[in-house]
Amino acid sequence: MYRLSGLLATLAAIATVQAHTVITYPGWRGNNLHANGTSPTQTGSIGIDYDPSTGDASFPYGMQWMYPCGGVPITQNRTKWPVHGGGLAVQPGWFQGHSLALFYVNIGINEPGMNAPPNMSHPVVPPFQVVGPRNTEYPGSSFCIPQIGMPANLSLQIGTNITLQVIELAQHGAALYSCVDLTLADPSEVEPITPQNCINSTDLSFNLMYTMSEKAATGAAMSLRAAPVAVVLGLVVAALLL
Repeated sequence: MYRLSGLLATLAAIATVQAHTVITYPGWRGNNLHANGTSPTQTGSIGIDYDPSTGDASFPYGMQWMYPCGGVPITQNRTKWPVHGGGLAVQPGWFQGHSLALFYVNIGINEPGMNAPPNMSHPVVPPFQVVGPRNTEYPGSSFCIPQIGMPANLSLQIGTNITLQVIELAQHGAALYSCVDLTLADPSEVEPITPQNCINSTDLSFNLMYTMSEKAATGAAMSLRAAPVAVVLGLVVAALLL
């Protein structure tokens, strides 16, 4: 499994590759910043293609688009993670078009007798939006969640194998998948969160996601239309100052 110490050289070598998201802590299932050199003009797609004459898959720029973990098989070299949850650090800007992106973080649990989780259906972080500095690549920027809790309805034990899945939904609709395979452990056995591995770059900002019923949304819109212009401008300025 990729760790931060071994990841930096890899990232430097692939900095020109068309790519997407990197998990820098607690680890990474594997490098799926993959471009095999096949031109989209030859394959007819920038995503996943299949050559029936050879039986081979082609990934011009699209390996990370494969559910559930970006086309990388589960690893046997697992990272230890606190049994009650731990930190997560991500670099979200390894491709153009990511000035806005939605993020989801889930876990999948290895059931007894299974080599891999049957699904990734346990959200551990509410969805949120990341606002990047620009719409071209910004691979050096990162965000970190220092403490992710476990779902309240689960009773997980030390030694349980889980997979942490990070989904980046880019503003053009592409879903990008990356994972890290973990073994739950006593916190004393886990690489700690530090200012060196948990970095929130100052050029990234965040927005919460929420829903509103159509009736409530319509009422709010009508109220704004009926309000004097000075009141509306005051609300906008106040929102920008929050």
